[in-house]
Amino acid sequence: MSFTRTCSCLYHGPQVSTIFQISKRISSSRASQAVLIEKILEQPIIVVQKQEDVDIIGPPDSVSNLRPIVRKIPTNETILQRQFREAADATQKWNQEFWARHNTNFIKEKEAYVKRFTSTDRPQLNADEMSEFYKDFLNKYWKTHVRYNFTWYRKNLTLLLLALKVNIENLQNRIL
Repeated sequence: MSFTRTCSCLYHGPQVSTIFQISKRISSSRASQAVLIEKILEQPIIVVQKQEDVDIIGPPDSVSNLRPIVRKIPTNETILQRQFREAADATQKWNQEFWARHNTNFIKEKEAYVKRFTSTDRPQLNADEMSEFYKDFLNKYWKTHVRYNFTWYRKNLTLLLLALKVNIENLQNRIL
């Protein structure tokens, strides 16, 4: 999956070398001139006009299971708004990296555990046997999760305070 900015549109979709079929879609919505790009035999790609003030949220990452976000950069972005956007992007990146690393460790350790206790006579483990793995895994990574949670709370509190400052700034700009 990738996010790409082209011409006057933002669009997302997996990187593929297939031929795209482009067709215009006329609708009564505010994006009546939106172009719908469809890949042959696949889901359509959403096209967002440049002037629309929206963030794009992509499909879940295959490793971290988190949805990536491409935040819209306003044309008249203030220093405070940029700080907030960059802090949100940094938090998203940090979160993505943590869960990708954690889930990779989980999958590797689960496969090793299953391999160690299965054989041709016994092709799979039952729920009780797997619960032992889950318990051991959570105990092994308990300190990592505690550190993650405290860091996550601190980052979210920072984002909350920045968002409050941005809203106050926007309110002041409307009044003046």
